[in-house]
Amino acid sequence: MNDKNEAGKELLLLLLGMLMCGVGLYLFFTSVHVYTSFGSMFGSWGLFGGRGVSGGLVLIPLIIGIMAWIIFPDNFAGKFICILGTLFIILGIISSMNFVWSGGSLYSVIIILILIFGGAALALRVIFMPSINKKQKSKEKIDEISKKLEL
Repeated sequence: MNDKNEAGKELLLLLLGMLMCGVGLYLFFTSVHVYTSFGSMFGSWGLFGGRGVSGGLVLIPLIIGIMAWIIFPDNFAGKFICILGTLFIILGIISSMNFVWSGGSLYSVIIILILIFGGAALALRVIFMPSINKKQKSKEKIDEISKKLEL
């Protein structure tokens, strides 16, 4: 019966840790606002003289790749240019994102951090730390085997 209570306690601690971490991450993610300025995404990289490239101009490699792929379907160059154009668009969107923390009190930030890292630590403790009862049982089994070997 003690093993059953211990397993139930570990499961409860695991679920509590996951719940705490989830609530903390939810509060954190709702406190961060994401803004983008896709129109001048390459300006920060200093490409093309640092003047920036408009968002529509990035579509040109994708359009050329699609046309080359349709005209020459067996040619690898069309597929490569199409993939490269898509990659340019994705990198442009990611590089133009700005993350801004919406103001909050120090108390709310501390609560969020306690929920995230305390919950993660609690869940990881249950997952990676062996139970004391399991250690005692394995020690008892080792003692029992060693006694049998002495005979």
